[in-house]
Amino acid sequence: MSNPLDDTAVAAKALELERFLPEGRRGEFRRLIETLAEVAACRESQAAEIGELRGQVRRLGARVVRMQEIFRANDQAFATFRSAMTLSRRLRRMADLPDMLAELARAMSVTALTCLLSREQFAAYVPPGFPCPAAKALGAAVNALPRGTDPRRVYVGPLAALPRPDFFFDPAILADQPKLRDGSCFIAPLADKYQPKRRIGVLAMADVDPSRYTPSKGTDFLEHFCEVLAGDLLHVKIHEELARQRESDELTGIPNRAYLRRHGPALLSLSARREAPVALLFCDLDRFKAVNDTFGHEAGDLVLGDVARAMAARVRIYDLLARLGGDEFVVVMPDAGADEAAVMAERIRDCVAEVAAERGLPGLSVSIGVALHVPGQDIDDLVRAADAAMYREKRAPAIG
Repeated sequence: MSNPLDDTAVAAKALELERFLPEGRRGEFRRLIETLAEVAACRESQAAEIGELRGQVRRLGARVVRMQEIFRANDQAFATFRSAMTLSRRLRRMADLPDMLAELARAMSVTALTCLLSREQFAAYVPPGFPCPAAKALGAAVNALPRGTDPRRVYVGPLAALPRPDFFFDPAILADQPKLRDGSCFIAPLADKYQPKRRIGVLAMADVDPSRYTPSKGTDFLEHFCEVLAGDLLHVKIHEELARQRESDELTGIPNRAYLRRHGPALLSLSARREAPVALLFCDLDRFKAVNDTFGHEAGDLVLGDVARAMAARVRIYDLLARLGGDEFVVVMPDAGADEAAVMAERIRDCVAEVAAERGLPGLSVSIGVALHVPGQDIDDLVRAADAAMYREKRAPAIG
């Protein structure tokens, strides 16, 4: 067995000491030295192992810290995604869309957020001034986005790389936030869930941080949110479209009886709380049946449309004009008493006379009954009261 101390300076010194020991003790001394050398070698090996273990612990600690950072980032991203989903799901009216988008920008902590919707599908439902480019222009702008090797259907990258940043973002915001042009952005088309190849709009977000939206970052949450938002926008729009069909008179385009019954009570309730008067005018065209009998129902429909448009141009902006059916119309006038109702009745008589003159119908006129709302009276009672007053007026000439 080789001496474990042969290659050390300690071994040389031990051999020198061995010469001074009695002959019978030298073997014992050598065994003792070998044992000490083995212990020292074992300790040195353990120290190396301990050093390696400490290195592994440090590396594992760094990995744990990184995993904690990733978890916190993912947790924050999911919380933001959940807030965005809540805002989208709460949307009930297209009129509230601008406010919802402002809340969404705050929830996502982005410098700029824009939603563009197809003019052909949404212009009639969103508030005035909401960005609604034509579908053709929208498609051209999306197709012109830089793609590179990124297989995703969204654009993620520097805002400066966009061919037309001012198409996706308000030029006023770009002017007020010049650092945005050096920042990053996320742009995703909003697809029609019922016709996936058809785009209904675009959601675009931009931030002054150049590293926030980059091809290396995941966008799963954002892309899924865009799918949800597109579906919610379509549902709200379809709901409003159906509501308009239910509450709009197909022939004249003005509100119908269903609209009156839905919104009339709110007008009466508000006026009651304010202790303000409400007047209702019941208008019935005289000798309209002769128009249908002489010229046909198609001509009669044209006359009804002309009368409805003429009346709509005469009533106040906060009055409620509705067609009950046939040749019967009502006007609900908040904050109006007998005097205001009498003035409105004369306006309506004048506009019907103008339509009669334009159409060459000298016999066409209108009988108007007026009723003033009394506490406890519902909208149907008020209509019946005005209807009775109208018949009294219609019979008055014959009685006279």
